[in-house]
Amino acid sequence: MLTEKVTVCNPSGLHARPASAFVQTTGKFKSKVAIRKDGEEYNAKSIISILRACVKYQEEVEVVVNGDDEAEALSAIVAAIKGGLGEKILT
Repeated sequence: MLTEKVTVCNPSGLHARPASAFVQTTGKFKSKVAIRKDGEEYNAKSIISILRACVKYQEEVEVVVNGDDEAEALSAIVAAIKGGLGEKILT
């Protein structure tokens, strides 16, 4: 199992379109993927679960990946979040 904390840098957080892009990224991997926020864990391959997490701009989440391709998955998922998930990044 690998984990990494990352701060969401796009203005709408993990809502609607960015959540869809996030789930598309996680779905490319065989590993189980989750995010942790405020002590709760959410299935990162489910758009409903991601939307329930209500992740906002500049909030930190922990990406948790467990499986055969976990290193590749973690790297790609963190890069997608840091890249803004298709939205302009605010600094």
